[in-house]
Amino acid sequence: MNSTWHAGDALLARYVRGDAGPLYGASIEQHLTHCAPCRARIATHVEAAPLEMVWRSIREQAQAPPPALVERVLRRVGVSEPDALLVAVAPSLRMSWLFGLAVTLGFVGLSAKYGGDRGLAFFLLVAPLVPVAGVAFAYGPEVDPAYEVGVAVPYSASRLLLLRVAAVLATSLPLVLAAASLLPGLSWTAVSWLLPALAFTAVTLAASTWIRPTFAGAAIGVAWICAVGVASVGGQAPAVLRPALLPVYTAAGVAAALVLRVRIHRPTLLGSPS
Repeated sequence: MNSTWHAGDALLARYVRGDAGPLYGASIEQHLTHCAPCRARIATHVEAAPLEMVWRSIREQAQAPPPALVERVLRRVGVSEPDALLVAVAPSLRMSWLFGLAVTLGFVGLSAKYGGDRGLAFFLLVAPLVPVAGVAFAYGPEVDPAYEVGVAVPYSASRLLLLRVAAVLATSLPLVLAAASLLPGLSWTAVSWLLPALAFTAVTLAASTWIRPTFAGAAIGVAWICAVGVASVGGQAPAVLRPALLPVYTAAGVAAALVLRVRIHRPTLLGSPS
């Protein structure tokens, strides 16, 4: 075929259907690379919808950003791709958040090691509230850029929240434990803060069945700051972790877990539409 020859409509239609045969098919393909009129005519024999779907898929794959580190880690440990994506977009799991948290906890740990009573008070002020802050910023329209997407997908709000909370605890608690290792003498204080931390996390989750997690976390944070502040005034910051209070934290955590178990499947969770 040369450039002065043009394929007929019947031959072009056979080529589009795939029954032109190998000889004609190869000839038409070679001709189409040099003949704009035939390329324009063959387009009339091709359905536009399937081609648009293929092209849209190519554009989406070419333009899609690479998975974030948190998402890649979650998928590597067996979390499904949709779950990993919805969990990874939580603000409290972004690399900027985790980096800032690591820097803050490093400063807190060094303050506890070298800052005397004030440094210890600073550690006790921050450590139990770290997981609470992560939970507070794990879900909700005020903080979650993908909140509308999460509401639209076939996930219950409770399942999405619990997935994110599990990821938040898995990332934040090791960082706080690392900071706690800097405490002088590795006293009981280095681990006893875990009881109020877990209790506050459970209370935040339970309260989230009535109010936004950010409101619940803020209320708990204010109460804890006041308690540590009052104890620090008397030079007894560790008093917030004295043995008599540990059963209270345990009871509060258990009670909050029971409340959460009862209410978690209700449609009012986190302000979801009833």
